[in-house]
Amino acid sequence: MRCDIVIRSYWRDLDWLELCLAAIEKFCVDFSDVVLVAPVSSRPWIEARLALPQGVRLQYCRDYDDDYLGQQITKLYADIYSSAELICHVDSDCVFHQDVTPEALAPGGRPTVYTRARQELPRHWPWTAPTTNFLGWTPELDFMQYPPFTFPRWLYADVRQFCERTKGCTLEQWIQAQPARGFSEFNVMGAFAYRYHPEKFEWVDVAKMRPEAKYCHWFWSWERVSPATRRTVLRDIATA
Repeated sequence: MRCDIVIRSYWRDLDWLELCLAAIEKFCVDFSDVVLVAPVSSRPWIEARLALPQGVRLQYCRDYDDDYLGQQITKLYADIYSSAELICHVDSDCVFHQDVTPEALAPGGRPTVYTRARQELPRHWPWTAPTTNFLGWTPELDFMQYPPFTFPRWLYADVRQFCERTKGCTLEQWIQAQPARGFSEFNVMGAFAYRYHPEKFEWVDVAKMRPEAKYCHWFWSWERVSPATRRTVLRDIATA
């Protein structure tokens, strides 16, 4: 199966994005394409500052009033930007630190999703209400434990059609109508797949997760890239 890496970024995350792309170029093997999607308003910064590695395909999406919700919309329409059978999502602040292949993320074409029981989360799970509001039931698992998040192409259309059947509007319209931080794209995707297509995925409790399966360092993009972080990432890339 062809697998693309899709990154949704914007101008404020370019320092993280540079590290993310450098790590992908070093560690990601046998992926078909790397697709970078950014809102049109980010174009001047990207063209002025970002030197794209070979093989990265840049596309622009529309601007959204709330780009936190907007970037979730882009991800849930990722099959528009990629024609691959499998789509692997990373954010700008997800930096690979070891070799990874599509087969490692989706053995036999069945994407691995790492989960954790909601009652085991160390703090309040803020996505319970918006995820329940969209799906109509309360998931017992959290599906956003570790990136990258990999899903089959057909799942995106399934989720969008579910929205149109149950909400009477497009998924883009639904997400845009939510309050700030009022949606969780991968919890929705994971919970939907877990209920309707469990046999097509590998579900792994994080308590049983192999340490070597953590392919990414997951930073927090709202923090600036510190000199120490940059040195560490670049050293890992150079010495791997």
